[in-house]
Amino acid sequence: MVNLLIKILEIFTLDYIPRLPVQFRTKLYKTVLPLRKLRDRILLNKPKSQFTFQDRIDFARTSRVGYDYSGSRLIEYNQNVDFEKIENSELEIYKFTPKNAKDDVYGIYFHGGGYYTGSVTSHKNIVSQFTNDLEMPFYFFEYKLTPEFNFPAAHDDAKKVVNFITGIEGNKQSIWMGESAGGGLATGILVDDTFTISPDKLVLMSPWLDLSDKKRDRKYLRNKDILLAIDGVHWVGEHYSGDYKPNNPILSPVFADIDNFPHTLIQVCSSELLYNDAIEFSNKLKNKKIEHELQIWDDLWHAWQFFPIQEAYDARKKIVSFVKDNSYSSPK
Repeated sequence: MVNLLIKILEIFTLDYIPRLPVQFRTKLYKTVLPLRKLRDRILLNKPKSQFTFQDRIDFARTSRVGYDYSGSRLIEYNQNVDFEKIENSELEIYKFTPKNAKDDVYGIYFHGGGYYTGSVTSHKNIVSQFTNDLEMPFYFFEYKLTPEFNFPAAHDDAKKVVNFITGIEGNKQSIWMGESAGGGLATGILVDDTFTISPDKLVLMSPWLDLSDKKRDRKYLRNKDILLAIDGVHWVGEHYSGDYKPNNPILSPVFADIDNFPHTLIQVCSSELLYNDAIEFSNKLKNKKIEHELQIWDDLWHAWQFFPIQEAYDARKKIVSFVKDNSYSSPK
C-alpha cells in the first residue's frame, strides 16, 4: 500500500502538476512536497546506529533513480542546445552548446543531490535551459558519490575537472554555478588553498555550506522546510564527511578564512533548512567587502529553481541578469 501511494504521489508531482496552468502549480507543490518529505522520513525511520553500509547503499541507489526521474520530468530539455560527451577525460564530462554561442566565456555546472545523488540525467534539462538563456557553452560533470566514496572524493574530482576544462578553454571568462551540495562543492574548492583556479562569477542556488550545523541551529526551520528532513540532512552530511570533521572549511565553507573571492550571487529561501548557510556566508563576504548579491525568496522551498513554477522562472531570470551584467570587473 505504501509503495502504491508513493507511486501515485510521484505521478501527481511530476506528470500532472506541470501540465496545469502556471498560476496553480506553486500552491499544489506546497501541498504535495510535505508528503514527499514524510515519505523520506519513513524510509529513514530507525536509529542511525542500525543502518548498515548496505542499507545506505540501497537508500542511495533508490534515491538516485527517483532523483534522475524527477529532474528529467520537472523541466523540459531546451532543443536549441546541442549536447555531447567529452572524450578522453578521466571523469564523465558533458558539454552543452547553444545556438550562436559566445566564444569568449563558458560555464561549469556543479550538481547537487546531497553528495549521494545527482547525474547528467537528473540535471541535463535544467542545464540546457541555463545554457540557452545565457547563450554560452556549459560543462557538466559527474563526481564520485557517497556512501561508496566519501570526502574528499567529490572535491578531488571537481578539481580535476576544472583543471581539465581550463586546459580546453584557456583564459576565457568563466562562470561556475551550483545548487545545494553542488554550491557547497564549488565554494569548497574555491576556499581550498591548494587549488588556485577560480571563476569570474559564481552562482549559488540554495547552497549547502555547513555540513556541521555548529554555527547556527536549524531546528527552528525544520517544520518550515517542506522538502528537506533535518535528520536526513545531518545523516548525509556526517557520512560524506567520513574521517574528517564536518566543520572542515572545505566541507563547510562558512568556517573558511576568505581574502579573495569571485563576484557571487546567492539565492536562498527563508523557510529552507539551508537558509542560515547562505546568511552566514553572505555575512562573511560582506565583512571582507567582497562583491556579492544575496537574494532571499519567501514561502517557497529548497532549490525551487528546478520546478515549473513562476517563482523559478523569475529566479532564473535574475541569474541570467547577474551573469550578463558587465558592470563588475573580476579580481582575477
